[in-house]
Amino acid sequence: MQDIRYVEMNRVAEGKNIERLKSELHLLDADGKQENGHTFDVDSKQKRFLLVLCSTTVADFDLASHLDTAPELVDRVYNRPTLHTLESNTIQGAVEPLSIKKLARQRKHQYKILSQRIDREKKMFVIGQKIQTRKDLHVSRG
Repeated sequence: MQDIRYVEMNRVAEGKNIERLKSELHLLDADGKQENGHTFDVDSKQKRFLLVLCSTTVADFDLASHLDTAPELVDRVYNRPTLHTLESNTIQGAVEPLSIKKLARQRKHQYKILSQRIDREKKMFVIGQKIQTRKDLHVSRG
């Protein structure tokens, strides 16, 4: 009986850690996530085209000008400043390539930790189920 409580307590604690990590990371660069889709009015007839930012786009549609951002920033999923912001404000945060690489490494490491915690939580759930099944079989036999 204590075994199942111990496993369940650790599984709940792991679940809280997973939620904390998810809230910090926002799953910005996660592999396998759903692609973003945006609908834009392309012409005067109000035809709507679904443009998926990571795949092909409609010909003669300039996404950078429509989003009012620099063409280099169109592929970014987050923190895509407008041209006005780029002109009027100084860049906040890391701008040197070495700092950006370091931050990317740290973010990748955090996603790896998150993935490990999710796997651990799943394994604890399975272990809890096995212990409960053994307990139920033992009670039914005895």
